[in-house]
Amino acid sequence: MSTPDDGRTGMTPGPAVAALRDVTDAAVDVARRWRDPAAKLRRKKRRARRSAGFFGATAGTWGIGTATLVAASAPDWTIVATGGATAAFAVPAVFALRRFRRLDSVSLPPELPPRRSLPPVGSVARAAVERLSSNEQGLARLLAVVSKSGAVAGDDLEEIGEAARSASSALDSVVEDIVALESAARASAAAGVHLGPAITAAGEQLEAGVDQYEHLVSAAAKLAAAPEGTRSMALFDRQRSELIDASDRLESWAQSWKEIEQIQQRHRH
Repeated sequence: MSTPDDGRTGMTPGPAVAALRDVTDAAVDVARRWRDPAAKLRRKKRRARRSAGFFGATAGTWGIGTATLVAASAPDWTIVATGGATAAFAVPAVFALRRFRRLDSVSLPPELPPRRSLPPVGSVARAAVERLSSNEQGLARLLAVVSKSGAVAGDDLEEIGEAARSASSALDSVVEDIVALESAARASAAAGVHLGPAITAAGEQLEAGVDQYEHLVSAAAKLAAAPEGTRSMALFDRQRSELIDASDRLESWAQSWKEIEQIQQRHRH
């Protein structure tokens, strides 16, 4: 019978399980992003643009050829042939152009962010990054619902999305610092004695940032949860204000963290 300590197969080590799970999650993420409504709409727009361009250019080429034959007093049958080819390509060109214009008028819903690569097993940052990744996915879906309802102006939604991306970028910086410090601490026991408090402080900073992100997700959920016509205008306005306020607070946190990091970088040099 195999046991964890006898060196034989039968139980996969924890880090190997985590690595396998990360690879599997990455594959699932690729498939999920392919099915993402924003990605689907973007592909439809590209196909419609290419179709309109192809048929339009081909019809134009045949049209020029027909005009040249007419000017040269070519035989009637050649003019009829080239004119028929022009019409054959002009009709689908018109339909393709109409389709492209219709699709182009549709606003792209917020695109689902890619799933994050997690820090190593045992890292102070791993649990917080798992929370952040889940919240990023949730926020994108909630903003898509809010966008469809028209509850928030497009410009405000874009600012909310930008605030979330800015916060994610700031949190990425914190995670990088934590992983680097942990790596240095593992490499040297002497360094680990001094780096322990710094790792703990950075981990707390990361948790606080993810908490701020979750406040934004919670505010978006409140606005998206109630069906239209079931809430008073006063409640609707309050929930919308809460969402924008949560976005502003998150953006302020991200900006303050980036400013602190810039100051620290200047002192390092």
